[in-house]
Amino acid sequence: MKKIFLTIILIMSVSLISSAEDIRVEASLERNRVSLGNPVYLYLTIYGVRETDRLDIPSRDGLQIKYVGPSTSVSIVNGATSQSVTHTYLVIALKQGEYRIGPFLINYGGREYRAEAVTLTASNAPVSSGRSTGVTSLPSATRVPPSPGQVAAGAEIFDRNKIFLTMDIGKMLVYINEEVPLTIKLYVNNLGLRDIEYPVYSHEGFSVGERDEPQRRREISNGIRYETLVFRQKLFGIKEGNYVLGPAKLGGKVLTRKRPSGRGNVFNEDFFTSRFGYQAFPIEVISDPIHVTILPFPAEGKPSNFQGTVGNFNFSAYPVASKVKVGDPIMLRMTVAGTGNLDTVTAPKVELSDKFKTYEPQVTIEGGKKMYEQVIIPKTADLKEIPAVSFSFFNPAKKKYETITKGPFPIEVTKQPESESGMGMFSISSNGDMLYPKEKVGEDIVHLKEKLGRVYCKKEFLFTSPFFWTGQLILTGFFLVFYIFSRKKERILSDKSYAQFLKAPKKARKGIETARVDLAKGDIHAFYDTIFKVLQAYFAGRFNLPRGNITVQVVRDKLSARKIDEEKLKELRDIFSKCEIARYAPASAGKEEAMEILEKVRRIIDYMEKIK
Repeated sequence: MKKIFLTIILIMSVSLISSAEDIRVEASLERNRVSLGNPVYLYLTIYGVRETDRLDIPSRDGLQIKYVGPSTSVSIVNGATSQSVTHTYLVIALKQGEYRIGPFLINYGGREYRAEAVTLTASNAPVSSGRSTGVTSLPSATRVPPSPGQVAAGAEIFDRNKIFLTMDIGKMLVYINEEVPLTIKLYVNNLGLRDIEYPVYSHEGFSVGERDEPQRRREISNGIRYETLVFRQKLFGIKEGNYVLGPAKLGGKVLTRKRPSGRGNVFNEDFFTSRFGYQAFPIEVISDPIHVTILPFPAEGKPSNFQGTVGNFNFSAYPVASKVKVGDPIMLRMTVAGTGNLDTVTAPKVELSDKFKTYEPQVTIEGGKKMYEQVIIPKTADLKEIPAVSFSFFNPAKKKYETITKGPFPIEVTKQPESESGMGMFSISSNGDMLYPKEKVGEDIVHLKEKLGRVYCKKEFLFTSPFFWTGQLILTGFFLVFYIFSRKKERILSDKSYAQFLKAPKKARKGIETARVDLAKGDIHAFYDTIFKVLQAYFAGRFNLPRGNITVQVVRDKLSARKIDEEKLKELRDIFSKCEIARYAPASAGKEEAMEILEKVRRIIDYMEKIK
């Protein structure tokens, strides 16, 4: 009992210490020497943040610079979060010489951060790409499998049948701009894991899209049942050549049972060892790399209007109106829908004569569709049609170009009537005076009175009536209510973090009811899994953080400026710990203890809502 008490005191003392990662900026080139026309990557990495606006780096004489995209890295170790965002640029040297790129200034949080300039030397002579054909790495002994098929964690050795990582993209030959689905799977057999990090991997030659939320499944591989964690992300080839994708590396901590020593003290045992008989060891699982070839677009059959779009798409176009007057706008709506890289889709160009006036199309993206609205204005009445419009793309499944043409679209254009021309008719007399048509009294503009008429004083004024002021107060009240409601609705639509903050308690209570149903069914594993996700989702919405970043220490740090009941934090820490154990060792959890956990979660949510 004394040991448990000292353990709790130690954990609460350590949890008071918080650390913040310093923000810094670094710039680097893939290679410092390059031959003319050979592209090279420029990396601009901002440490300590997860998202920043990109820095526009303009091209200049002899040097072409194109923005590729951002990539984010987040890892959580022992409750400490490390994050960074890397903006990648493609640099192509067109002339010989030495180029100094930078320095780079990044504005974040009202402060300015600086990265030193990098130097690129370009020449006509061939330069080695510096890309190796294999992958060689030698991390520390605790991270390297001691023999094929085994993974090491601390003093424990785990066979490959216990835990392993796979990486798959489905095909080894891809085209530039082609969308490639990447799947990374963690397989676990009868092992407890916590502090699981997102997998990291090298992706030279590819740009990466947003990560999907990890999915937890159960699968059978080689006759063995595994708990799997599936990570999905889209890749896009950006530079032709042969590349090695990966290997993917995933870190975490594995929980193993350990018999506590009879004479040990609390300071050399962690919370899981002393309280639950478990000990956590750091582990890193590594997948096999994938060899990929990115192919250029074939020259044969390439349409003249091809702009680099890759995928399998449908194209539709139609004018909203076909009968208009000269000077009236016609809305031409064009939609591109299908599967592929929508970022490479550009607006189909309508070849119009000088008898039309047009503007830049408005773009809208919705799901797997990209919609364009092109305003076209006829200048003359002799126009009979809007010319045909074509959309071309490369279909990687068929390995050929496809062109879809719509139109021409017949239209009927009439002249503007004189009554709508906006001009009045008048004539000029011999002496230069303007003569307007005679106006008909009662059928035209009402004239001003030449005589004021009888004037008398009104005894009562409207503003002296109590009904007038009552009506004004009611209208003002309605206006204020409408204004407050509109501002709140506008903020919910524009501020994603605020919307998540408002929805967090409702989703939490709904999740608690789901957990209650799981408990009634006797599914203890699903109960603790639901409770864990409820707490993660609630605090992620409250603090505008990713769900995977939520720990007791993060909650304490976010609430440090307020007076928080330490008993509630202790209960929260206890719930997180029991969830971790029960999710991977459900046989050790009882129904009565689960009912107590459910009630504690409800009280914590109610308590947090009172300290907004």
